[in-house]
Amino acid sequence: MKRGLVSLFVLVYGSLTGFAELANDPIAASNKLLAESYEQLKSENKSEALQTLGEILEQDADNLDACFGQAIIFAEQERHKDAFAAYDWIIQKNPHHADAWNGRGLAAFNMENFDEALTSFQMSVADHPANGFFYESIAWTQMCRGEFVEAAEWAKKALLMYNYKNEAPLYPLLIAYFSYHESGDGENALRTLQYASRNKTSNQWPAPIIDYLNGKINEAELISFVLNLAEETEAHTYIGLQMRLLGTAEKANLHFDWVSQNGDSQVFEYTLARVLASKESVVTYAPLIDLNN
Repeated sequence: MKRGLVSLFVLVYGSLTGFAELANDPIAASNKLLAESYEQLKSENKSEALQTLGEILEQDADNLDACFGQAIIFAEQERHKDAFAAYDWIIQKNPHHADAWNGRGLAAFNMENFDEALTSFQMSVADHPANGFFYESIAWTQMCRGEFVEAAEWAKKALLMYNYKNEAPLYPLLIAYFSYHESGDGENALRTLQYASRNKTSNQWPAPIIDYLNGKINEAELISFVLNLAEETEAHTYIGLQMRLLGTAEKANLHFDWVSQNGDSQVFEYTLARVLASKESVVTYAPLIDLNN
């Protein structure tokens, strides 16, 4: 499954109190229906799992694990309103459920309700869990809100959280790079790009994006590296962002429009491109910085 928004299942699956520990937890395993839904989810039988989880909630309306399972499936099915409602119910029962807060935020983000998304994501880190994805979610939301100084700061925090778990994704660095440029901080943008260049894995996505930003490959060559729709969505978004920085709004909008019409909605870049496409349609941007110097 892809990195992204509605694929929350792959990102939080290991932390679910009921599902993830079910196989080794005799108390949880005593609930046969929950065990059955767990196996259905593992087998990607989402419609069957959703039905089974519904049966559990008919018997036990307060079963948080069953509701969480429903919320994950709703998100996978892009039923964002239903996902939001399910996660909202969970946090009413357990206000310290960080994964539910993050899921609520993702649902709001997908609906382009960035105020609710930001509030939810901030609550997901209220107890300071070392989860880089939670912090990255905040950074993406602030980019969509045009809060680029804050986006860069949260991207840096996300990187620290990822590093804490010996993970080194490039996406927080990409957020920081563009956010620094958008806020007029070219020095930190350059420093961020240099750091990303030193720490990227050669030829492994999204490393080609770093090569593109460094001018080592052009737009067509970057697109040639993509292997699936998610990567193609990301490529067009970052090309558009770079064109935006160069002040070529019309060219940037071509890429943002492509993402809006053809992109994979399971990645953050899809929503960011949609937001920027709507802004570019009514505003002509001057160059924010001379990238040739």
